[in-house]
Amino acid sequence: MRKLRFLLSALLLLAVCRANAEGGMVWKTWEFRQDGALSAREADASRDGWTDISAGDAFKTSPEGAWLRTTVTIPAEINNSPTRGNPLGMHINSDAGGEIYVNGQLQARYDNDHAGMALLTRSARPGEQVRVSIRAFRDIGDANKEQKLGEAEIVLLDAKRINTPLKVSFDVRKTSWKLPAAYVGLSQGAGMADYNDDTAQRLKDLGVKWFRMDNILTNAVKKGPDGKLVYDWSDLDRRLDFMDKIGCEFIACASYMPEALEAFPNPDRHARPADYGQWEELCYQAARHAISRGQRIKYWEVWNESNAGWLMGKPGEDGLTEYLKLYDATWKGVKRADAKALIGGPCNASGPWNTSPEHSYAVNGEKFMRGLLEHCEKTRAPLDFITWHEYFQTPETIRAEAEVTRAYMKDYPRAAKGVREFMITEWNYAWWPDWPQDHEMGAAWTINSLLRAMIPGRIARPCFFYAKDGDDNFRGGWGMLMGPNRPKAVYNAIKLVHMMAPTAIRLNLDDPEIAAFASTDKRTGRTTVLLLNFSERYGVERSVKLDLQGLPSKLIGGQARIWMVDKDHSNAFNNKDKAELETTGAGRRIGGTQQTMSLSLSTNSVALVELVPSSR
Repeated sequence: MRKLRFLLSALLLLAVCRANAEGGMVWKTWEFRQDGALSAREADASRDGWTDISAGDAFKTSPEGAWLRTTVTIPAEINNSPTRGNPLGMHINSDAGGEIYVNGQLQARYDNDHAGMALLTRSARPGEQVRVSIRAFRDIGDANKEQKLGEAEIVLLDAKRINTPLKVSFDVRKTSWKLPAAYVGLSQGAGMADYNDDTAQRLKDLGVKWFRMDNILTNAVKKGPDGKLVYDWSDLDRRLDFMDKIGCEFIACASYMPEALEAFPNPDRHARPADYGQWEELCYQAARHAISRGQRIKYWEVWNESNAGWLMGKPGEDGLTEYLKLYDATWKGVKRADAKALIGGPCNASGPWNTSPEHSYAVNGEKFMRGLLEHCEKTRAPLDFITWHEYFQTPETIRAEAEVTRAYMKDYPRAAKGVREFMITEWNYAWWPDWPQDHEMGAAWTINSLLRAMIPGRIARPCFFYAKDGDDNFRGGWGMLMGPNRPKAVYNAIKLVHMMAPTAIRLNLDDPEIAAFASTDKRTGRTTVLLLNFSERYGVERSVKLDLQGLPSKLIGGQARIWMVDKDHSNAFNNKDKAELETTGAGRRIGGTQQTMSLSLSTNSVALVELVPSSR
């Protein structure tokens, strides 16, 4: 009878699977139901309303998404490699991303650019059946757009990766550098959804120490009935007061062109000024006004993404030439009011690259970066900080942008001498609305680029774009707060980073998915370990074994807490009623100066292990 069942299973596999040249097996046969509003339990239990569909077939979702499900029979081999006893996964991808459930349990969320994986089994038994369900998200721009299940491939996995805990060891006595007060600031275009006290308090609680805003001069000057220019600081004042409520520094992006000053009509306010002297005077008056209110602006960034055409000059005139005119007018106006103010640019879109096969998304980046450096080298114009924007790219790319910019600076030593720091003044998972920006994948991506790019690349002031969406709907918005100041997962993840103790601990770890960052407070003994599980593709739950040595005696009798941001915890997308940062483990007593601790980190998760002394 067992042989008959195995034969039937083998025949079924032949009908629904095919092997490919890369070592996987595509699982073809699925059931489809358009009603994405069903819960996972309802989708698993329902019997009616399903149609057969094959991997690669087109389908449409409802506004809430759609469901696909199948039952996988574990094969005896994949491309002549036996499966018995080995871990198996299924690579999964669809056009707008989605959620992966295995035997009714949520395993991971994924995006079409960061394909997901279902862990089918840690130890395969041929003939065993595993239920796999996918809630495919709708296309944010068009719910009626056809999608495809582009990947549904069973693969053998590395047994060590799946079944052996990764050991992370450190000695608290081996400290290194002093950590900054904050790692992440904010950026907002066109002003906030609101400037309310409770919103400011949320951002203060997050630990924001700098906040970059553009559009600060767009409405600052108008023509009066007599044709004379009249300054209106109401919008700037609202922003300055908001910064005071948060207790952070204002990075003011001098933009965009007021209608009263533009050289030609442009509804996007991207026109050059008709008179650069009037723009210089506007910058002078703005800086002077802030000082008069006791709210001096230290940082002034010149314009926004002019390399991408957001500063429009005369027809046929080189865009860089226009930008450098504006740069000079800006710094001269600001410095007239405040000689100690810091000036920076070029605020490039997508870093220091010109368009190339390797950087097809870039435009005129090197031209503007080198152009500004060369201009400041020749004219002695100040360049106190260098800025650019980056979305979506890997840590390797972001780190390379910093390295390439430093290489450019070597050609302009006089200008480079004045540069104090690098800033990425807009930074997020994507420059378009995308689902991960609402859930834990965007949060893990943010911490991954912080740990693997911003910190090693010495980018002093990354500015997350942006602070707050205007409503309480999930729509792939950029904001870390939703309309009623409900935190998204990324808010909580950044809060964990800002909860780190103040002195770094030396830690060597080489793993493509798991990143760790440890620190301690020498005064109190409080010790923290930040852990991240993030993979560009096919992430999976990982086990970590912490080996903590040299703990200060002040911690003996204290407690260990674990704070978690993942698919289930501290995640409004998973449960709006459980959006606040939460612990998954608390109360474990610290019994000595050496401790071990085991953790499971689901795909796209951020955890903070916090060791605190006894309150007695």
